[in-house]
Amino acid sequence: MSLILHDLYLCCRQIDNDKATERKKEIEKFKRLIRTPEAIEQLDRNSESRHPKQLNWDAVFRFLQRYIQKETECLQAANPNVSAATQANRQKKMQEIGSIVKYFIRWANKRGPRLKCQDLLKHIMDTLQNRFSCAAYGTDYSSILLKDILSVRKYWCDISQQQWSDLTSLYFKMYLKPSNDTNRVLVARIIHTLIKGCCFQSEGLTSKLFEFFAKAMLNARQENVFAVIEHIMSALNVFLNACVMNCRIRVCKLGEEIFPTLLCIWTQKRPQDSLKEEIIEFFQLQLRAHHPKGAKTQEKGAFANDWLKWQSLLYSLYETIVSEVSQIGSRGKYSAGMRHVAVKDNLVDLAADICHQLFGQDTKVFVSSVTDVDSPQSHSHQGTPSKRRRVELGWEVVRDGLQKAKNDFDTIPWLQITTVLVAKYPSSVPPNELVPILTILHQILSQQRRGERIPYVLCCLSEIAVCQKLKSTLNTAQRLDLQKLWAKIWGITLRSISSQQTEVESFQLLEAILHGNLTFPDKDFWKIFSCSTVQPSSSAVKCLLRALVKCTLPEHMDGLAEQYLITVSDRPQTPREAIMRWLLGYRAEEDMEENVELPSVICRDFQNQLVSQILVVLTLKDCRAGVDFFHLPSSDSALTGESLAEGDKSGTVFTEAEHLFLQTTFDETPNYSSTVVSVKRKEPVASRISVKHALKNKLEEYLLALVECLHSAVMVPPECQVRCADLIIGVLRCYCDIGVTSEDEACTSALFQKAKSLILDAGEYISTAKNKLNEELKLSSLKTMVTVCTKCLHSHTKHWPKRSSPVLFLQIFPARFMNDLVQICKQLAAHCGKSHEVCEARDDIQDGFREVQGNGSGDFFDDNEVSDYGDSSDSLIGTGAKSILAEENLTKHDFLLLDTLQFLCCCTAAGQMHVLSFRSSDIRRKLLMLIDQEDHSISKSLHLHMYLILLKELPSEECALPSDDFSILVKPLLDLCSMYRCDQEVCSVILMHILPLLTVQGIDSDEMTDVQGKLLKAIGAFWHLSKEGKCNAQVRAALVRCMKALLEKDPHSKWTVLSMRDEELPVSEVYTEFLTDTHHQVRMLAAMSVSRLFQEVQMQDQSIQLKAIPVKLQQKAFENVYMKVQAGMRFQNCAEELQDEKCNRRATLLTVISLIMCCSPICEKQALFAICQSLKENKLDPTLVKKILETVSKCLKYRSLESFMASHLDYLIHEWLRMADSGYNLPVFPYVLLNCSDLEEFYRSYYKILVPHLMVNSNLEEVKSIAACIKRNWKELLADCLPKIMAYILPCFAYQDKNGSDSEMAQQRENASKVFDMLKEDNCLGKQGKGSCPQPT
Repeated sequence: MSLILHDLYLCCRQIDNDKATERKKEIEKFKRLIRTPEAIEQLDRNSESRHPKQLNWDAVFRFLQRYIQKETECLQAANPNVSAATQANRQKKMQEIGSIVKYFIRWANKRGPRLKCQDLLKHIMDTLQNRFSCAAYGTDYSSILLKDILSVRKYWCDISQQQWSDLTSLYFKMYLKPSNDTNRVLVARIIHTLIKGCCFQSEGLTSKLFEFFAKAMLNARQENVFAVIEHIMSALNVFLNACVMNCRIRVCKLGEEIFPTLLCIWTQKRPQDSLKEEIIEFFQLQLRAHHPKGAKTQEKGAFANDWLKWQSLLYSLYETIVSEVSQIGSRGKYSAGMRHVAVKDNLVDLAADICHQLFGQDTKVFVSSVTDVDSPQSHSHQGTPSKRRRVELGWEVVRDGLQKAKNDFDTIPWLQITTVLVAKYPSSVPPNELVPILTILHQILSQQRRGERIPYVLCCLSEIAVCQKLKSTLNTAQRLDLQKLWAKIWGITLRSISSQQTEVESFQLLEAILHGNLTFPDKDFWKIFSCSTVQPSSSAVKCLLRALVKCTLPEHMDGLAEQYLITVSDRPQTPREAIMRWLLGYRAEEDMEENVELPSVICRDFQNQLVSQILVVLTLKDCRAGVDFFHLPSSDSALTGESLAEGDKSGTVFTEAEHLFLQTTFDETPNYSSTVVSVKRKEPVASRISVKHALKNKLEEYLLALVECLHSAVMVPPECQVRCADLIIGVLRCYCDIGVTSEDEACTSALFQKAKSLILDAGEYISTAKNKLNEELKLSSLKTMVTVCTKCLHSHTKHWPKRSSPVLFLQIFPARFMNDLVQICKQLAAHCGKSHEVCEARDDIQDGFREVQGNGSGDFFDDNEVSDYGDSSDSLIGTGAKSILAEENLTKHDFLLLDTLQFLCCCTAAGQMHVLSFRSSDIRRKLLMLIDQEDHSISKSLHLHMYLILLKELPSEECALPSDDFSILVKPLLDLCSMYRCDQEVCSVILMHILPLLTVQGIDSDEMTDVQGKLLKAIGAFWHLSKEGKCNAQVRAALVRCMKALLEKDPHSKWTVLSMRDEELPVSEVYTEFLTDTHHQVRMLAAMSVSRLFQEVQMQDQSIQLKAIPVKLQQKAFENVYMKVQAGMRFQNCAEELQDEKCNRRATLLTVISLIMCCSPICEKQALFAICQSLKENKLDPTLVKKILETVSKCLKYRSLESFMASHLDYLIHEWLRMADSGYNLPVFPYVLLNCSDLEEFYRSYYKILVPHLMVNSNLEEVKSIAACIKRNWKELLADCLPKIMAYILPCFAYQDKNGSDSEMAQQRENASKVFDMLKEDNCLGKQGKGSCPQPT
């Protein structure tokens, strides 16, 4: 022990001296010693080595606790009846003690967390649970908990579920029963943080949290500090978002309870904007839970605990929102200076959702009063009751909001609401409202072509254009009126399209009108794609594409040449030439000016080679055939997807939770496709496409001129050079695809050489900039260029419409270009290592993820206290509750490194099978060396990001990685999993990045045995953790996806076997365990892919086909799956959870069985019987079961549900009567599935099937019961069914068992004899039976 540590040790021994003066002297000495550099270094080293006999930070903290305990005992024993001065001194002493603890913890953890989380939490909990010490140090200790424990990621991950539970119980009690000196804001902040921890790092506390929020919100009206309400509301939203998938019904119940309170706070307390945001988020979540995807009725998937109450709350919320919108207008009207007039998107979304729910109802007016949302005691200041108000509903309100408004502040909110309402719920717009709304919007557009409201008007018109296309019930008069209005709107839009303020929205509107065939454009429309006042943009190019699809491009156009202020000899002769010039920004040589602006086509990003494909289409004789050939977005999906509104940011994409709710109620059915997953679209024949060679030559001329423009420019950003080269390669690839030229010819063309020269110029910039990475401008420019390179590469690989090779694009990159980028990666990685080092990192990261000693088969994470976050010196890991994956951890240099790494990975993956200027294998090895170096530590944020990018981007589905490279890639995987096993967010990300490795070609080869072993160890360990309850639902969902990928790769489980302790489990068996998971989303995710246990995926003729797995494996899989889902139905939950669990688990069972029926003809009958059995055993809702079976019967090509059930009724009745349980008789058979209204109809319709089965079972009394029910003689029934009865029993007589080994068949023969004898009896069929029945031998 060093001298300084010896002094510190002696000081610690004296720190709890009985004498106050000694303690004071020693504590001052203590504070001085722990700040000395030598002591800090020694304590850090001892803490890392964890030697039990050396003084470390934990040991010092234990001594400090003894000092605090001694001081607390003295304070508690002191006489309470003392002077004010003495009381003040005691208060000061308490503050000093709290400060010492805070000071020590922050000093110890300044270089990363050194103190044990468990020791810190125990000390804080013990202190806060004691009444005296809580009053003395409660605020200081709460501050320590918030800032020094819950804000440290390592501690965040070290807290166990029990500790989260204990902490929440403690602070819930503080909040609900506060003492006079409780800092409620601080307590609310801590609760907010604890709720996040409970939701993201733990499970099983749901009921406790529901109970707390129900109580906490009861008193929210009386809370006067908005910060307290805001933190509680934020915590509530975190909790509800986390649990809503699993507890929809409870979320709805809680929402209906606290809805009035929050409406009251909103309307009467005038909350701050931040609190209002939280309240709006809560309302939005409640609407999604009650009305997923806008469902209005229970039959369509909506839910409410009390429908009348919920409807009343919706009316109140509607009134509040209308009032809020009008107040926004009035506040803006009288405010001075510039003010943004638009309403925030979340409020617009909420307003649209509410309007959708209420506008379709018959009620046009409802009467509202303030007491609807107030407390019963709420009255006006004079004591008189509140006034009742008439509130209007319906589309008239929207029209009034648009029409009567006199300024932007009044109009724009209603324009926003209308846009989102029409975009999100187009089917809810009544056909008779289209003409009035369109008329109003046309008036606004014609009165004011400039101003803030016009972009909103144009967006609204675009959505209405899409909506009108979906309306098939419009009458002739309506269609004519709408056509006239659209023609006027078209004209106005064309005239105002040159305005930069509205250019994007104008082109989107024109595109929507063209797509819906709402008007017929004249020839002048084409002139906007040749005039110099409008520059090519993404929206303009999409509009042009739509025009090429919907309209015929004229070959000649009057007045076209006059738009070009150039020499007559060089003017375009046709519209096609004019459009090509416009797209490329072509200028003749005599018109070139010095310092001219670069063309837009190389200064902006365009969507996935759209420009190059349109340029080639313009050189073809038939433009529409060209569009079809390249699969350009000419279908409805293009418009509803990306083309229309980037203004479509309103949330028209519904949340994952809403889809799950509708899947649970079977209002959104699974994909029941039973034969083909996806078939490659039939390729158009290239020979049918002919090129106009004159136009092709013109295009090449214009492209060469574009290159010359770049070469002659003084300053050309490197990203512009890359875009230009990409454009040229895109054109060449298109010509290769249609067969005009070959790849070899393209590589020798002048255009290709020009593209290579551009990339060479960009490469020169990289060579210059790589040594100047400290310059902000160079760094930013390099990042932009690399990002553009990646986008261009993706447009040639991931988004190219044809399945041709991207080799043309890759061939323009020289080896030096790639090597310089690799060098930049190395420099930046080394720079990261130096900049983040504070002290020497440990190299002995313990694995915790190795085989268990002695048996070699158990692979799981060791939960011993090892360095979970490895390098304790890495301040990025140790500080901040933010994730290690958060972008805030990265610098600008880091972002450049990651972008460059991604581009290089994509290049090597795409170029693996091609001969290029650079060797893909060499680049790949250099990239892998970045993670195979000694100074590479996955405990650093940057290095973790680097490794994740390599995992995701380096493997290619088409080509197998060499086994050696694959081994290097997965080498750090087990250490990575071990290090972050307690960080749920990182675990789920790791699993999602493992996913691409499981689907690559060649992963199932014998050469990959080592790689397979490591991947299976990682997945197996996560599964083991999930079985122990140490993985949250997000991680388990990722695990399900990984196992699904393994099933697809190895359907027979030849190598996908998880070795756990003393047993080996095939993935096909492990997968079914998730059908009994505690979380609904995980169960449904597993259920949706259950077909992978019955079908294997194969590639045939360039399409993905599904082939049946062998019969024995299917039978085994069905038995296993059905056993699991039935086990899942036997759940034991508290009363509050019961309703949710019953609904959710029922959905899992029905989803699994219905999917098996569709994907497995072998198990179809068994699955159908399982549903019939479940109706009885699990008390399922027959209406819901009928809804599912109707979908299944359609999938299996039956005419109706009744015909489907009737075709299997023989088997169903046979199995039903065979059940050992006496409760399985015909009266309880689910005949409602056969559309029979009662038992009599069932018997009358199907007695010819029922009676033979009853007779085979010697149940003559039941036959008589059927006859009595349908009022027929039972002997007549037997006579009618006699042929079928004989068909059942005669085969039994033919069976001869010489050895007597088959007792079941012998029993059947005996039963057949009894039935035969019974039929021949005189009191049965008698002579008729003897004459009809052959005599058995």
